[in-house]
Amino acid sequence: MKKSFGAKALIFPTPVWCVGSYDTNGNPNVMTIAWGGICCSKPPCVTVSLRKATYTYGNIMERQAYTLSVPSEKYVQEADYFGIASGREVNKFTETNLTPVKSELVDAPYVGKFPMVLECKLIHHPPLSPHESLSEHLTQKANS
Repeated sequence: MKKSFGAKALIFPTPVWCVGSYDTNGNPNVMTIAWGGICCSKPPCVTVSLRKATYTYGNIMERQAYTLSVPSEKYVQEADYFGIASGREVNKFTETNLTPVKSELVDAPYVGKFPMVLECKLIHHPPLSPHESLSEHLTQKANS
């Protein structure tokens, strides 16, 4: 039986993506996001939605790049922490004993222990209040 939930953003499951960025001083940061997905196949692009107030948003706007690290089940607690703590206040890599790895392709770090990373260059960021959608060309890289 069909039931309407009204006009809401309800698509599940959502991917668990951890967005890696460098701040102005070159410090690595990572944030778990809830809203993201594939937005184009040619060129291959993904999109994520971030509030402008986030530390990560400012980092991405400055560096024009970021990574999306996909955690394995083993790191569910760390991924959860990345979405709760603010990089303005703590170094999330230090707090979780995980290692940031400098991307070879973009100016952003990724989580070394996570099995998959997308390395992204910002190409477009249309405003969608209160979030902005950040679309990127991406290069997919599997960690070993």
